Amino acid sequence: MIHEWRSYRLKPGAAIPYLELLAGYGLPFVSRHLPLMGYWLAETGPLNVIHHLWSYADWAEREACRAALAKEDEWVKEFIPKAFALVEEQQNRMLRLSSGSGLFEKALGQRRAPLPAREAGSPLFAGDFAVIVNGEAYGETVAAFRPLSGAPCLPLALLSRSPDPLSFECAVGSCPTVLRPLAFSRL
Repeated sequence: MIHEWRSYRLKPGAAIPYLELLAGYGLPFVSRHLPLMGYWLAETGPLNVIHHLWSYADWAEREACRAALAKEDEWVKEFIPKAFALVEEQQNRMLRLSSGSGLFEKALGQRRAPLPAREAGSPLFAGDFAVIVNGEAYGETVAAFRPLSGAPCLPLALLSRSPDPLSFECAVGSCPTVLRPLAFSRL
């Protein structure tokens, strides 16, 4: 399998409008075609950054999924012009799983299940926080990845959700980022 970690830096103040548009309108389109694992908003490090993880059987599945999404008129003509007007920069990394967990395996089993649009008034975010570490992490991880392509060319670890996202240890030189998961995020 290959795992695609995408990061978008949004215009200042645009994170919530982007995420509300995605959750309330774009989610059914994207999740019908792309294998969604997780979606987060960064709370530390560079701000106004969203991260999302997609897991594909291989490059051919990725190509087929993205081509199918590109045929969705409402995605291309409605969502993309509104949402990407809020994006300043995009970054993409391709990863290979080096270790997983039961939670990761469960999410992998659900990755192709379409998700409904967020109902008005329902929470946008999940309650607990997650952490990603660019570099080596100690302790229990949801998943650890090694880079195949894209920068930074460091291992990536996703730590378990917690109400206290600063209760972990990382190797010297690693760069942890606290993430706020979206309510629909499988991880």
